[in-house]
Amino acid sequence: MQPNEQIVQPPPVQTLGGVFSGQVKPILDRNCGGSTCHSGGPSGFAGGVDLTSFEGIFRGGIYGTVVAPGSAFMSSLVQSINRTDTTISPISSVGMPAGRNPISTQDVQTISHWIDSGALNDEGRPPFPEPRPMGKVYFSSQAVDLVGVLDIESSRIIRYVSVGNALPLASPPQAPHNVQIDDQGRYFYTTMISQGTLKKYDADTYQLVGSVAVGASPAHVVITQDGSKAYVTNFSNSLGQVTVVNTATMTVTGTITAPPLMNKTHGTRLSHDGRYLYVGSNLGDLVHVIRTSDDQVIAHVPVAQNVPPIGSSKYKPYQIAVRDDDRFIYVTLTDSSKVSVIERVDSTFSLVRTLPVGARPLQCEITRDQRFLYVCNQGSRSVTVIDAQTNTVLTTIQNVGPRPHGIDITEDSQLVYVSCENSGGTDPPHHPVVGSTAPGYLAIIDVNTQSVIRTIEVGGFAAGVSISPGKGN
Repeated sequence: MQPNEQIVQPPPVQTLGGVFSGQVKPILDRNCGGSTCHSGGPSGFAGGVDLTSFEGIFRGGIYGTVVAPGSAFMSSLVQSINRTDTTISPISSVGMPAGRNPISTQDVQTISHWIDSGALNDEGRPPFPEPRPMGKVYFSSQAVDLVGVLDIESSRIIRYVSVGNALPLASPPQAPHNVQIDDQGRYFYTTMISQGTLKKYDADTYQLVGSVAVGASPAHVVITQDGSKAYVTNFSNSLGQVTVVNTATMTVTGTITAPPLMNKTHGTRLSHDGRYLYVGSNLGDLVHVIRTSDDQVIAHVPVAQNVPPIGSSKYKPYQIAVRDDDRFIYVTLTDSSKVSVIERVDSTFSLVRTLPVGARPLQCEITRDQRFLYVCNQGSRSVTVIDAQTNTVLTTIQNVGPRPHGIDITEDSQLVYVSCENSGGTDPPHHPVVGSTAPGYLAIIDVNTQSVIRTIEVGGFAAGVSISPGKGN
């Protein structure tokens, strides 16, 4: 933790027995659910949105999630019924109820309070009880200081967790850049790249567990297989280091440096056998191999053939992926539209080839069955698919979304989740809003067809993605 910083625990979600039926549903019945629009009349449910019951609300609509538990601000229901107050939520261009008098401010606040308190049913249970049958996708929304949670089974957002400044933001965001859940599925961690901290949250209750200062511009975090240690990179021009954190106490236990070769670290991964940590220097064009038994740097591997021994700043390595058998290590090079392939043979490492991908490749990930490597091409709205057995390019999936950034893959190697920043606002939401940033997006790719099967609106500047259950870092 930073000096004098206190962990502020959000108030516990109380059992609001009867609040939905006693307070929320009557408002919806009077204004929305009881009308011909959302009551399932002859024309069905407008937009696929059923507002007649608790269960109906959480089935969502044709545009996805209607109520995002934990955040009225990010719930399209509130954005539609809120007509004037941008402190409650952004205001949708499509006001509801359509053609009728607006819902009163007091009623909007009642619904908002119910959502912010967890959107519980009359028995005090959340709409998506734990554990989720198929698992969850955690993603960071850097522009609005949120970590969102998506239910894999329903493709609905089941929670937004405020990890920085409260919405609406009155000051610049603390910017959750990367999110990573441990192998046990017990805790998730997020790097606050503008605040300089690593934060730890309970993955089921979403409560803050701990926070620690980890240097300027913390970018990526990886967690050891037993969950006891975290390694955090620093994407800062003035730092060339990796910060080591004891996750039980959330205290810094060491700093790994290798001056002048280690410079502006970003991407990092652990080998699957746990012996090595790989770290890319964005301003060094090197991958540093760190022995985890004593956290000593033992090798500096160039990411291209013409990188001098002292390093360079031509290729800009960004992120790293490791095949499950630990034989190949893949490194995205943002300034050359390529991926480097490094081969490991026991304790020796060598560059074997580079592969062409799209413009500005950022994060990458390999399917658990070791068949495919997927590469997010931020500059070309695409994802490149590489055969991870032969190390050859197979195809490029076009029009994935605006500025693909982060990626993770389900344990069964069937679905790929890609976060798309949309930081320039090039892709508008289904209903434009006033009072917030442009939304980010999650794109879901079907591995069997190598195509996008769904796109989901999420909080602005979607960056990190981490799936539970899952192994890897």
